[in-house]
Amino acid sequence: MPVSDSSRQHLIIQAAAGLILLYGAVALLNALTMQAQAGWGEPWALGRALLRLLISGLVAWGLYRRARWAWWVGLAWSFFGLFLGASAMLVFERGDIHWLAPSRAQLPLGVMLLSLGGAIALLITPAGRAAFRPGDA
Repeated sequence: MPVSDSSRQHLIIQAAAGLILLYGAVALLNALTMQAQAGWGEPWALGRALLRLLISGLVAWGLYRRARWAWWVGLAWSFFGLFLGASAMLVFERGDIHWLAPSRAQLPLGVMLLSLGGAIALLITPAGRAAFRPGDA
């Protein structure tokens, strides 16, 4: 049985919303575990992680409801997070760029980058874009 265009759009948008929400949840979990492991943390680390979860939840809610603003904000939020996450893995040393060596502590960052990259990929597909065109929602 072939999948209809509207159900395909619905699945793509649900998946993108889930990936953006996963990003926020992993960011919060990462902040909590890092503070617990270190025994301390910078004062605003938990607040920033909660803000990421709140923004991710708002974008996911908007995507699920097919709000046109959520598509734009979702893309901007995902590109912003992807840029910040990738730049956290780069080390600038004497004019050269090096990737940090893999470690277990980078696992949450990897999950966050993959989830945001997946959300971007889903949102820019033709079915992902069509879900937010006027008259198609």
